[in-house]
Amino acid sequence: MTFLSLINPEQKRWLALFTLLCWVIPFFSVMSFLVLVPAPVPNRLEQGQTVPERTAAKPGAASGLKAGAGSGAVAEAAEPAAETEHQQMAAAPPAVPQEQPKSEAPAAGKAQPNGGRPADGIDLDLLARVIYAEARGEPLEGQVAVGAVLINRVRNPRFPNDLWSIVFKKGEFCTVRDGQVWLQPNATAYRAARLAKAGWDPTNGALYFYNPSKTTSKWIWSRTVTARIGRHVFAV
Repeated sequence: MTFLSLINPEQKRWLALFTLLCWVIPFFSVMSFLVLVPAPVPNRLEQGQTVPERTAAKPGAASGLKAGAGSGAVAEAAEPAAETEHQQMAAAPPAVPQEQPKSEAPAAGKAQPNGGRPADGIDLDLLARVIYAEARGEPLEGQVAVGAVLINRVRNPRFPNDLWSIVFKKGEFCTVRDGQVWLQPNATAYRAARLAKAGWDPTNGALYFYNPSKTTSKWIWSRTVTARIGRHVFAV
């Protein structure tokens, strides 16, 4: 007699239901999970990184085989050198930024329209520009005379005490109106400016100068003439 023959049909149904719940359903659940869930795919990025490393290692290995004992000696000698260089770089102090050179103060006599003018009010560069604009082509004495008139005005209480204010007074010099004052002076104009500033005054203290062939002012003709040099007349 078998075990199944000893139990009644009602018990057989319960046994079959128990077997179904405990064994059959879990078995099919596991099989379904294995079929439906895809297998994990290897990380392509890791593969892409690994393959070049392996590939790059091959030339080194091949060269090592070809080089033999001589290459091994060179590699051993290179390792201490690389280590020494690394130690030197680590011990080197950090780079210190170089200090920018300070700009030099403007030299005396240079044109400085925005301040920093010479203490005596006589800007040598501006003086040379006016001399070149008003008297270029004149003899050296005539150019010095024009510079002396400007310096006499700076030192006269009836005029401003700095050359910039005198030269750029509205309507004072035609060479300022037409822009000739900004022409680059030549060496003779600078020499005349230095001589005039040093004290040479061929005009005998004149405060005005004019060219008789060009002036249209009746007032200037009324001034007392102190000297005639070249094409210019000098007066007080």
